[in-house]
Amino acid sequence: MKPESLASCENCWFNGLQHGSIGLSLGYCTEHKVVLRRPSETTCARHMRKDLLLDTAVQFSERHKKYYQIDDQVQKLVNYEPASETEYVSADTSFIRSDSIGEALADYGEYGTKIESLSNLRTLRNSRAELAMLSLARGYTHRCMKISNNWKSGIHILWWTRRRLAEGQAPEIYPADIRYSTTRSLERQVELAAWSLLMFRLVFISDIGRYAAIGNSPLAELESIAEIAAEETESPNLGKLLKWIRKRGMPILDNIIPEKEYHSIALSVKREDD
Repeated sequence: MKPESLASCENCWFNGLQHGSIGLSLGYCTEHKVVLRRPSETTCARHMRKDLLLDTAVQFSERHKKYYQIDDQVQKLVNYEPASETEYVSADTSFIRSDSIGEALADYGEYGTKIESLSNLRTLRNSRAELAMLSLARGYTHRCMKISNNWKSGIHILWWTRRRLAEGQAPEIYPADIRYSTTRSLERQVELAAWSLLMFRLVFISDIGRYAAIGNSPLAELESIAEIAAEETESPNLGKLLKWIRKRGMPILDNIIPEKEYHSIALSVKREDD
C-alpha cells in the first residue's frame, strides 16, 4: 500500500472489504453506505486508520479532519473535493452482493442491531469475513464509547477473537482473497496476510483494553498486548507470532479474562440491555 493510501478509504476501519492486499478490488463504506470504486483515491472527515492502535488512530483522525472536512459524503484525497457518483462511488450495492462478505457489509446494521451483523460475519468462518468483522468492530466499540462510555459493548467480540487465537492456527488465505500482487513472492505475501490478521486480532483486544482503562476495569491490562507481541516477535514473522500467542499471549488472556470473568461481564451487559 502506497503511503498516501494510508489516509484513504482503502485503509479505513469503516471499509471492511479491504485490508492490505486482501479483499475485493471494490471497497464499501458502512458510514456513507456507498460502494467505493477507487478507494485508494478517496477519504472523508470520518476516516479512521485501521493500521494504527487506537490512541494513534484517534490522533491521526483529528489532524486529518483539519484538511478533509466533509462529513456527510466521500471526498477526493488529492484535492479535497466531493467524490462524484459513478466515477468514485456508487449507491448501487447489487454488484458486491454477489460476494457473501460484500452482501453482509451492504446489510450492516440494516436488519437488526450492528452486533447481530458482526455476529453474522463471524459465522462465515473465513479470513476475509474475520477481517471485516474486526474492522467494523473497531468502529462499533469506538462509537459505543463516544455515545455511552460503554466499553463492555465489545465483550462478545473480544471473546470470539480470543477463541480464534486459542485455536493456535495460522489463518487460511486463498487465491480469491488476494486483491493485488506485491513485489514479494506469493508465499511471502500470503504469510504476511496471515500475520496481519493475527495482529489485527490483538489490535482489537488492545482497543478493548484501552476502553476498559477509561472504565477503571482490570481488563485495562489488555491495552498493551498488541505492542508487546510486536516488540517480542520483532519483524513480521508468522511462525514467531503463532509461537508468541501460544506461549505468552494466551496465558495473558487466561489471566486477565478467564471464562468466568467473561460470563460475568456478558451477564451484566444483558441486564443493562434488559
